[in-house]
Amino acid sequence: FGPDEEMPIHPLPPLDGSAPQHIKELADDILHLNMLEMSELVKMVQEHFGLSDDDVDGMESMMASVQARGAGAAEAEPVEEKTAFDLKLQGFDAKAKIKVIKEVRSIAGLGLKDAKEMVESAPTTIKKGLKKEEAEELKTKLEEL
Repeated sequence: FGPDEEMPIHPLPPLDGSAPQHIKELADDILHLNMLEMSELVKMVQEHFGLSDDDVDGMESMMASVQARGAGAAEAEPVEEKTAFDLKLQGFDAKAKIKVIKEVRSIAGLGLKDAKEMVESAPTTIKKGLKKEEAEELKTKLEEL
């Protein structure tokens, strides 16, 4: 869609009468999000529940997590905190491509050609098995470009 064009909105199929009004309103609000807003919503939900793209294989995983937390299980299993993180490049601004290539080259220890190919093949994993602090630091660096 061009800058002056709006994405068409497809109405939500009618919800059965058992859905509470606030759920209907929430579904309607979500349907009116643009793609960037939808992407941010998905990221926020993943961060809130501690999920990565690899952890989520369809909605089943997320729903199971939500149900387990919402149910307040009497016999709560200990939750293992994730200790190794992957740094992924989902996309980049075309204007910052050279800066992104330089940063990816530095992070991954690649040559110029390999870094360029990696950036151009986004979404891709740049580095695996990072500590949380290091992954957050590198993520911030890439986001600032």
